[in-house]
Amino acid sequence: MITFGDLVDTPLRAIRRTNDENDRKSVEKYVNKFYFEICESMPIPDLRREIELDLADSDSGVWLPSNLAGVLRVVDIKDGFDYLNRDRAMIESIENAYRYYSYVPDDEPLQVGEDLSITKGNSTFSAASITEDHTGEYIKFGSELGFYLLKASATFSPRYYGPTLNDETYVVRPNRTRKIVCLDKSGEEETGRTVMVHYWIYPNTMYLKTDVPVLPSTRALELMVMKEALVVLGKRQLSAGTYNNDIDDAMKSLRKLCPMPTISDRARGRSNEPLTISSNIFDDR
Repeated sequence: MITFGDLVDTPLRAIRRTNDENDRKSVEKYVNKFYFEICESMPIPDLRREIELDLADSDSGVWLPSNLAGVLRVVDIKDGFDYLNRDRAMIESIENAYRYYSYVPDDEPLQVGEDLSITKGNSTFSAASITEDHTGEYIKFGSELGFYLLKASATFSPRYYGPTLNDETYVVRPNRTRKIVCLDKSGEEETGRTVMVHYWIYPNTMYLKTDVPVLPSTRALELMVMKEALVVLGKRQLSAGTYNNDIDDAMKSLRKLCPMPTISDRARGRSNEPLTISSNIFDDR
């Protein structure tokens, strides 16, 4: 098991900068930057979640959680069929299937302010500009990467272990938050059903030396950070392709450990609904 402290110390030792606090902060940023990029690119098993959404709440779609990195599957709760993922530009009414797409609306964030104060190790913050309760929404602090779930107007989780911030910017429901639109077999937006959305999220930012990344393998992350530290901080002139092949191989191995879920091979109709005895006389008895 490799910790955040290990991920930071190893490249610092390689460039002989273990006592340079500015370089340490830089490497810490590299670790979290690449960590988030990796977790965004594939459905890490420990980051998979699910949420029930009522499509009656749709207003050109229903808001998805702000910490969502990608959607795995959308299932109708009542009838159990899957909605097929489609690109918004490729929706065809003749397809005769239940479909969904997600998109980033042009809406502004729910709230933005510049008077945030928060201390390291806390789960509350102060911001006089927040006058409404946004419980259930996600908030981001300054330029920090993490998403924090609001439990009350000024209480959140998980606990914040980043640097103390004063008079800093915050944003509630950041502007990359997505909406999901579900379509019926004729291509019309569904507003009378409830669906279960299976998805994966961005990780918590690592701050403590004892923090452990949720990756099944950290090899790719270690290589990415090492390369960045050698080039940017160590001013090393690496030959073309140095570390690239190793990083590519490590990412391929990691993807094999994080496969997309597959649905059962049960027979399905043209609209992607499972065939049953009530709808097909040739189904299992």
